[in-house]
Amino acid sequence: MPSTRHHRRIERREASRRRRRLAPGDRRRDLVRVAARLLSARGVDAVQIADIAAASGVSRQLVYKFFPSRQAIIKAVLEDFADALTAEFGRHALDRLPADLAEATQVFVEAACDTIQVQGAGAWHLLDSKGPDPDVARLGRSIMDRLVAPWPARISRVAGIGEHEAAIVARMLVAAGRAVLDLWCAGEITRHEAVRYATRGMTALLETFPNGTGRQRTPRRTSAR
Repeated sequence: MPSTRHHRRIERREASRRRRRLAPGDRRRDLVRVAARLLSARGVDAVQIADIAAASGVSRQLVYKFFPSRQAIIKAVLEDFADALTAEFGRHALDRLPADLAEATQVFVEAACDTIQVQGAGAWHLLDSKGPDPDVARLGRSIMDRLVAPWPARISRVAGIGEHEAAIVARMLVAAGRAVLDLWCAGEITRHEAVRYATRGMTALLETFPNGTGRQRTPRRTSAR
């Protein structure tokens, strides 16, 4: 994972560029990127309007023009991360065309790793936040719910369980994957290990259900008598 020193070098290098006048859409995206870097490098407490303005080389009034509150810019960071993860998962899935739910799980884990490397780990940690800020925690959970929403229907279909149980399993899969990816974010294991262990653990959970990992099997033909 990129170091805090690396993030700070990027911030300094880009500070002068940000002082230039940008189109409104570009300025908004730039502020979100700065907030994401602060979140990853220094934690959620560093995502304050004054800190974002200073790191961006602009006034606080300009930040408020785009984001009326701290929660608004944190929400934008989380939504940007979720959109990037969804797009990355789609790209990986298109490249590999997963044959079953187990392989789709690996594709999702790899997409999560790619997104974390580009966007930073700060937003990833907030997606299922249980921290002291209730507004931030609600934002994180709502974004996570949106990411998980497509999974229960497919889990129900391929694992042979009801939709209510599938929704619970989807959250269990997310928790299992997060436990491993958090170790990678902390530098305790390599990315290769993270993908391998997360996929193995999530697949083992799926295999406890009637249809296993959901791999489609072709029925055997019986000879006519």
